[in-house]
Amino acid sequence: MIEETLTFKTSRGMKLAGALIAPDESLRDIVVFAHGTGSSKSSPRNRGIAQRLLDAGISSFLFDFTGHGESDGLPDQSTQDQQYDDLISALDYVCAQKFVETRFIGVHGSSTGGTAAIRAAAEDPRIQAMVLRVPRNYDILDFAQMVQAPTLIIQGSEDNIVLPEAKEIFNSLQCPKELHIIQGAGHLFDEAPRFQNEMEQAACEWFVRWFSAAEE
Repeated sequence: MIEETLTFKTSRGMKLAGALIAPDESLRDIVVFAHGTGSSKSSPRNRGIAQRLLDAGISSFLFDFTGHGESDGLPDQSTQDQQYDDLISALDYVCAQKFVETRFIGVHGSSTGGTAAIRAAAEDPRIQAMVLRVPRNYDILDFAQMVQAPTLIIQGSEDNIVLPEAKEIFNSLQCPKELHIIQGAGHLFDEAPRFQNEMEQAACEWFVRWFSAAEE
């Protein structure tokens, strides 16, 4: 196992902090994580998924958006456009590394990070599979219609604010898609360990499934 803290720059010159978690040095399949507002690369939910991916032989790259965690900038600078640029810059960074021979790239976006992930998947063909956890619909439906990467939405049934938005996004998607609603769970899936477990398993299985399908 490899876990390394890295820094990279966005196209706008902001320095962002990232964490690479990989089973070995080959780093062939990788998922890039886009966290929600107020969160960071240390999100326990994202880290839980990353551990599952590690066990499945898939690497993860978690990074802090502008104005979050250890990255440069202020929270007010972390606009939708900036987060999109941050995510594309993270993808560029991962793909540019000489020690990375990526076959398949996935993106996991949570909450507002899901908004950035949808736009990225709509415009960047490098993204071959996507998981959205409690995604927010901030004028993103036009981009959702353009997404071609197979997409799983994971949503808690008791997340009354985001659930309608997640359903709007799901209905707009024209790609292979599934909506996984975890009964009894809220926005953070922290009401019971079984909710977090179900969420992590569903996310990991989606990437394993579609990475394997792309290999065939």
